[in-house]
Amino acid sequence: MGVCAIPLFFIACSSDKEDSAEQAQERNVENFGTRDDEKDADFIVAAVESSYAEIKFAQLALNKSKDENLKDIATQIEDDNSKILNELKDLSYKKGIAIPVEESENTKVDIQNFHKEPSDEFNRNWAKTMMDQQKKSLNYYESIQEKTGDSELKSWINETIPDIRYHLDSLTAYLEKLQ
Repeated sequence: MGVCAIPLFFIACSSDKEDSAEQAQERNVENFGTRDDEKDADFIVAAVESSYAEIKFAQLALNKSKDENLKDIATQIEDDNSKILNELKDLSYKKGIAIPVEESENTKVDIQNFHKEPSDEFNRNWAKTMMDQQKKSLNYYESIQEKTGDSELKSWINETIPDIRYHLDSLTAYLEKLQ
């Protein structure tokens, strides 16, 4: 992926009016010369934001749930997404891509709503929400993997997809046991 200009800031700051992901995307539009480069940057921005969200959701489950099986899944999701986030930070820095510094405002609201969930409903609803997120992530990663011309990004996605599948399988098995 070529960079037409070197941005002064690699990580977008957050503000009250705009998510940090929106700020990062705006900065990236200014910095990249081709639409393909912008699409790759948009993917990295979305993947970073998603990793922040999954880490926050995992931490919520670790704090709220009493179910050890669910806590094991949440720990794995938190650990894997922390690793993913660090790799994406390195990749974005190397490629001059601005990235968000936190989860989206929508995610913050969702987490607040999950805090209010009754304990007996929390585990199932949390697992369903995370399973839906893993399905979306898997589809998005596979789509970008097919479309990107950036061999380094393609390789990274190829290495990351098994983690997403593992989370999806773990969540599916957990939900099946609850039935």
